[in-house]
Amino acid sequence: MKQWAKKQKGFTIVELLIVIVVIAILAAITIVSFNGIQDKAKRTSLMADLANGSKRLKLDQINAGSYPATIAVANGGLGLKPSSNNSYRYSVNNTTSPQTFCLTAQNGNTFYTITQDTVPTEGSCVNVAAGASATSAILTDGNTDTNPYFGVAPGLASVTVTLPSVIDISKVKVWHYYSDSRTYYSTKTEVSQDGVSWTTVFDSTSAGTYTETSSGRTTSFATQPVKYIRDWLNGSTSNTGNHWVEIQAF
Repeated sequence: MKQWAKKQKGFTIVELLIVIVVIAILAAITIVSFNGIQDKAKRTSLMADLANGSKRLKLDQINAGSYPATIAVANGGLGLKPSSNNSYRYSVNNTTSPQTFCLTAQNGNTFYTITQDTVPTEGSCVNVAAGASATSAILTDGNTDTNPYFGVAPGLASVTVTLPSVIDISKVKVWHYYSDSRTYYSTKTEVSQDGVSWTTVFDSTSAGTYTETSSGRTTSFATQPVKYIRDWLNGSTSNTGNHWVEIQAF
């Protein structure tokens, strides 16, 4: 009986490692591509909901002479219904001329917005910090009057607003006590996704101090995922105390 002339050989460890690496690379490419398709579909859905919602709101305005007060009574009383996994946020002002509205569609931490005279754009024009947990409930109650205010003893101090989830935002508005047109010192606003690593979006030491007004201070920055907003003060031209009125995020 003949013996095999050559003994069959298996894969070497190096060859197996190369195969594993190639499979891992292909899997990573597939996952990235799939996530990209999902993200594109999400954004397309949000923009489509906004375009449809805007048309309904404008029809309501034509028929009733004003935009609906809430989403529930929009669309001739039928309400605005977004696509699955999307939700609406809505604000309106029928006392101005022309009347205005802002409609935001949300899916997870992704927001797109449309107004009465714009096309859908990324971001939110509705305050996502409304009613959020904060150092004091005064900070997120929507009241921007100079009273009531939340005060902290003299010295460098801060307050924090915790959004309900990690949300993509690109703007923070802060109101400090303003009735006497004071200027605060060491004013700084920071944002964070995890409450550990903070990004400074405004710092009066570099941007310059400013006079407090009823309009508050608006700070815009590149859209980023945020859950925590922190604002610092260290006395003012009026006294050594620190006083906050409202913090909003968009």
